[in-house]
Amino acid sequence: MAETYSTMNLLLDFCVIGILILGIWLFRWPHRAKLGNLTAAFALACAAALILYRNGTQYPYIMLFALVIGSSLGYWVARKITMIQIPAMVAFQHGAGGIAAFFLSLAELMRGSQHLGLMNEISGLLGLAIGSLTFSGSMIAGGKLSNKLGQAQKILPKHTLLVMLNLGAILVLIIAALFVPAGTRIFIYILIILLSILFGILFTIRIGGADMPVVISFLNATAGLAAALCGMIIENKLLISCGATVAASGSILTHVMCKAMNRSLFRVFVPLEKSRINSSEAKKQNPVSDPVKRQVPDPSIEKEIQVPSAEKNIFQTAVELARNAQKVIIVPGYGMAVAQAQFQVIDFSNKMLALGKDVKFAIHPVAGRMPGHMNVLLAEAGVDYDLLEEMDDVNPEFKDTDFTLVIGACDVVNPAAIKTDGSPISGMPILLAHESKNVVCCNIDAKPGYSGVENPLYKNDNTIMLLGNAKETVQQLVDSLSEASPAIEDSSKDKDENDHKSPLESAIMALSSAKKVIIIPGYGMALAQAQFKVIELATRLESMGAQVKFAIHPVAGRMPGHMNVLLAEAEVDYDNLYEMDEINPEFSQTDAVLIFGACDVVNPEAINTEGTPISGMPILMAHDAKKIIICNFDAKPGYSGVENTLYDNPKAILLLNDAASTANDLIEALKTHP
Repeated sequence: MAETYSTMNLLLDFCVIGILILGIWLFRWPHRAKLGNLTAAFALACAAALILYRNGTQYPYIMLFALVIGSSLGYWVARKITMIQIPAMVAFQHGAGGIAAFFLSLAELMRGSQHLGLMNEISGLLGLAIGSLTFSGSMIAGGKLSNKLGQAQKILPKHTLLVMLNLGAILVLIIAALFVPAGTRIFIYILIILLSILFGILFTIRIGGADMPVVISFLNATAGLAAALCGMIIENKLLISCGATVAASGSILTHVMCKAMNRSLFRVFVPLEKSRINSSEAKKQNPVSDPVKRQVPDPSIEKEIQVPSAEKNIFQTAVELARNAQKVIIVPGYGMAVAQAQFQVIDFSNKMLALGKDVKFAIHPVAGRMPGHMNVLLAEAGVDYDLLEEMDDVNPEFKDTDFTLVIGACDVVNPAAIKTDGSPISGMPILLAHESKNVVCCNIDAKPGYSGVENPLYKNDNTIMLLGNAKETVQQLVDSLSEASPAIEDSSKDKDENDHKSPLESAIMALSSAKKVIIIPGYGMALAQAQFKVIELATRLESMGAQVKFAIHPVAGRMPGHMNVLLAEAEVDYDNLYEMDEINPEFSQTDAVLIFGACDVVNPEAINTEGTPISGMPILMAHDAKKIIICNFDAKPGYSGVENTLYDNPKAILLLNDAASTANDLIEALKTHP
């Protein structure tokens, strides 16, 4: 019976550990991160419930009171916290984990260290030290991140020596605690706690802004390690496993952050003396004849940057560059977080996508104040995760980019990191924004970033500075592009010579005179839930005397028969549905083709180009029609990643917007068309 009970307990433990690992595994995908967070939280709740069930409690009312107070405070903080405060809150949470660990270790050691095994006692002493330093280090980090403390490095005289002496004293006390009489150990424990708290303060205060993501991930690892050590002292497998999992993930993340900074963890916490050179020393080392190595602040920098030419207004120049660009990269930084401009930035990206631009976000791994800070902010604003690119993936693309928009970023795009020696960011990999054809920086000012190193990008001939609140600046860009969007759409589409009508007007003329129309539905129609409007449009065209057919590609959508199901939901006339082989010969005699959210299934590159993911795939021959009206959200490639040359066809009219909105616009326009 006892053996069966033990086996059942072990099985339950493994189930909880498996759920926790599943939650962490889901963090790999941004769109699944929320589910991963809830899954991990559920695992921890199950672990706590199992512990209470197995061990019970002598003071249930105290425990219940603590749970209510803690849960209420947690809920209140979660409701009140803003995205800009997330890094400081994460640091605070790590500190809370640390203080819980050292209290538990202290309680177990005080309850009877003489009855503990050697390994248990050593684990308790290490948990005491690591929990204490995690607590104090996290509080300092949280103070820096919340601007309660100075965010710059604070380096004391003989700082490294002080840290080493402190660490040595802690180790000596831990060893001494194993041998001194039980009655005097309390004094040793107090000394370990005090020295560990001091150690956490000493190694954290000299961390500057650019290295804060490393500190956050490192404290994540130490909090997990402290929890695992607590599990060892009380011999709890669940706590050991959960703590070790957090420690391992935090350690991996710390390694990733250090790699992104191109420095070792040791050098993050023990910086070289030469990294502390001031501006005048940097100027002596780097002659001003090299503009990239300029280190001395120029009080006239804003004025110089804001006048790129005598003829054009600075802001209008930026708007025109955005209008004419085909490839756009957006670089978010901490300034975007401070201005809470993420929603406006997403509006800008959506506007550019609607105008047929190729848009990507370049994410530097240490942008912001914690790992993934930019991803969190952009996710809050509803970013399309497919647009997010990591530094190594996006860097080769900058040289072919027409327009790079930098939002509140400085050090992560500072060319001095790769062209200047002896600065705090020397050798740090950066986003190569300076290689773009045009760069627009929406920063509050042109001052150096947290590193204190002047950014020569701001002086480049291809850079425009729009200085001020990023939220307001980006909104002005969006508004200006919206006002000019019809002109942009007209200029970006091939139309008949001397035809100055808008794309919508051109589409209405083609449809009103068409005798034969073929409608091609695709996955974009499903996303926009546009099937009802599409059927209403088909009915309108039929009432005007046009013959309307639906061309169904067998792999359109995300499952066999996807388009048939959607159209059936909207009560399509089944006699109007035609399979690919049956409808393809009719395209050449068709007056107008209406495409709703389809790309790869009508992409001529499938039959014109070898070696692509869709080469050889049969397609609907929409390009053979007399007029092609494309009602897609944007002109980006489909899931294959292959550019669609149909969009450049002289017969094509692009109506870029939500498919349901476009279909409704066509219906309303046809109602009033003579």
